[in-house]
Amino acid sequence: MAQHLSKPDFRSMRLSLASLLSLLSLVIHAQDVMRNAVFRDDVHTIQCYPADNKLGYPLIALHSGEQLEFHFDLFAEDFESLRFGVIHCDHNWKPSALDYAQYVRGFQTDQINTIEVGFNTLFDFIHYSFSYPTDMSQPLISGNYAMVVYSGMDMNDTSQWVATFRFLIYEQMATIRPNLHSSSIVAQRYTHQEIDFDLAHAGFPINDPMRDINALIIQNFDWKRTSDFLKPIFIQPDLLTFDYFGGENTFEGCAEWRFFEVKDLRYQSSQVEHIAQLDDGYHVYLRPCVPEGKRAYSSWQDINGNFLVKNDQGGDDNLEADYVWVHFILNMPEISDASIFIEGAFNSFGKLDACTYDRGLGAYTAKLLLKQGYYNYRFVLRDLYNSADNIRVTEGSHAGTKNVYHVIMYMYDRNVGADRIVAVTSD
Repeated sequence: MAQHLSKPDFRSMRLSLASLLSLLSLVIHAQDVMRNAVFRDDVHTIQCYPADNKLGYPLIALHSGEQLEFHFDLFAEDFESLRFGVIHCDHNWKPSALDYAQYVRGFQTDQINTIEVGFNTLFDFIHYSFSYPTDMSQPLISGNYAMVVYSGMDMNDTSQWVATFRFLIYEQMATIRPNLHSSSIVAQRYTHQEIDFDLAHAGFPINDPMRDINALIIQNFDWKRTSDFLKPIFIQPDLLTFDYFGGENTFEGCAEWRFFEVKDLRYQSSQVEHIAQLDDGYHVYLRPCVPEGKRAYSSWQDINGNFLVKNDQGGDDNLEADYVWVHFILNMPEISDASIFIEGAFNSFGKLDACTYDRGLGAYTAKLLLKQGYYNYRFVLRDLYNSADNIRVTEGSHAGTKNVYHVIMYMYDRNVGADRIVAVTSD
């Protein structure tokens, strides 16, 4: 008897292929490093800070009741439904292997419900804001977390991501004792800063510190300026010592940040040369700058690269602060095989804004669209061949500069299968 072969089920094959592609996407995603990033041109002015502390850093204590606020603007005329979700990461910012139910009690994602239209502004924008944790989503473990803002319903579809932002949830299971001073390397004594520290962990067992402990130092919460994967060099009962001699824990001191204020368009602040209203909005022209690389160290008050959205004419700063075109000028000869960029917390220190050279002016210039407020910024020179940043030419570097350093202690928890943050301090 002839055997009849059944016809292939193309529908099930398509489903299997779709499942395979989805699984492949998850695998690729799991290998990615989560960063502070914006994926759409219509997204502006992302902020993340502890509730009621706009100049605070994006970290909160586990089970403390503290919350982080997230804010951003969308240049659009109509509301768009957006969601947010959290991803737990290892100490190297790769998504951990945990299922979300292992690090979140409740829901991993939620709808952004606070959506408001900017008013009394020349630029049309819609302001989105939300807080985390929420009553419906509570982190269960400490560690690195990535906040993902996305459209649609599937957070795993990276093509729908709007923005990602790093934040930390920590425990204080041990005590970090930092010691900030000039570099112990003689050649760097006047240009670099060094952070030695001890971890006192009496009552908190660390069974294999060389394997399970990873310490990180970060300057001004700029993820480009970190010293990570640090291991203790001395191990004593209840005390780990991190005190290096080869520069592993040293940083360029850089210089105090340049700044400008544009909180009220009716008058010019000290760093503003003039303000003009043109067809495309207000233009704020800053006073020309010069390179500071060869100048002696000068101290002044700054906010360590941060920025503050502010409108002095009253009301809600997030809704009534307008967007303005800010013009930057750096007077210096053109440098071949290198570019000049502007950086600060306003561009997450990472998506650097490039300057162009104006031969008529003999200066590097840039025009950035920024929201009203107070800003710290600086110029960075980047070698086009090595993609290496050089801060000394444009700003200088001094051991006496006032910076904020956070020391973060990661411990791999074998029972959980993930990195926890067991101690944090700042200096």
